Amino acid sequence: MTMAHADRPAPLRLALAHEYFAVHGGAEAVVEVLHAMWPAAPVHALFHDRARYGALAGWDLRLSPLQGLPHEGGLHRLLLPLYPWAASRLAVAEGTDVALTSTSAFVKGLTLPARTVHVAYCHAPTRYLWDARQTYLAEEVPAPLRPLLGPVLDALCAADLRAAARVDRWIANSAAVAERIRRFYRSESEVVHPPVDLVSFAPAAERGDFWLFVGRLSAYKRADVAVRAFARLGLRLIVVGEGRERGRLETLAHDNVEFTGRVDEETKRRLLGAARGLVFPAEDDFGIACVEALASGAPVVAYGAGGAPEIVRDGIEGALVPAQDADAFADAVLRVERAPLDPVALRASAARFDVGRFRERVAAIVADAFEKGRTT
Repeated sequence: MTMAHADRPAPLRLALAHEYFAVHGGAEAVVEVLHAMWPAAPVHALFHDRARYGALAGWDLRLSPLQGLPHEGGLHRLLLPLYPWAASRLAVAEGTDVALTSTSAFVKGLTLPARTVHVAYCHAPTRYLWDARQTYLAEEVPAPLRPLLGPVLDALCAADLRAAARVDRWIANSAAVAERIRRFYRSESEVVHPPVDLVSFAPAAERGDFWLFVGRLSAYKRADVAVRAFARLGLRLIVVGEGRERGRLETLAHDNVEFTGRVDEETKRRLLGAARGLVFPAEDDFGIACVEALASGAPVVAYGAGGAPEIVRDGIEGALVPAQDADAFADAVLRVERAPLDPVALRASAARFDVGRFRERVAAIVADAFEKGRTT
């Protein structure tokens, strides 16, 4: 008995990290699963907006100096130039075997002991620095300030590359993100799609009379495409989400479009279970709402770029639209309406992204990365 116990490998000493906790989204769903896998691991983050996000009871949170600065209600955007410095002040403890970061920006630049292996689960290379830089400047920065911000973004690009160079093993959340990791960070990665807990979603006994849009009401989510498409169609659309674009979207909408604002998870699951389908006009890095819709037995009409084509096959799980164009989306919705898809088959398709598969893949990659040791 003593010999068998002695032969067991010691458990990995693991640390987790995530950019920050401000709103619940796909990236936060991933880190919550990671924490459930390693509940004793400390979780490093730039800050925690407790009022918006809620308490993280039982989590060993290690927060950067930004926690002491105003960051609530979106004020964190003003702190952007400080992010690399703040990440470097997050120090992982000596003796940690693996640091597993959930990253889409600068938290991968946290300070690590020399022997600690760094595995990064990448939701996207920092988009406002690389492929979406011009969009970010146009949509988020007042025109007079844009020339001033250019040199700041250049400095942040350099900091981002330095942080990326310390990563030993990359995991991409989609093939689209893997291609961007290769292009911007000159590194290869393994694709592990984000998890969905299938048992949390189910089709309703009867479908309702409405379609859904689910997501933050920010410009890049392109809710305007969905609102304009349904203005043409006259079919009922429920828009779930909150954001700075809401006022503009309400001026575009007709009486057949309803805005719910932010809803709790139970309400979202109920709406997905009863919806006739989900409209997804964004070019997203993955698109976890698409998987949640399929798990609920609802087809998806999505823009055929980003991660959506890895989830939706045209004519099988819904429709892929070649452009972020209201007329094209309206035509695709009508195509799905005329040839309804089997909710049971849609739910079976979502099993590709079940949380159990995610846990197995990530645990295997972390163990393999530790066995192979530092590579950078």
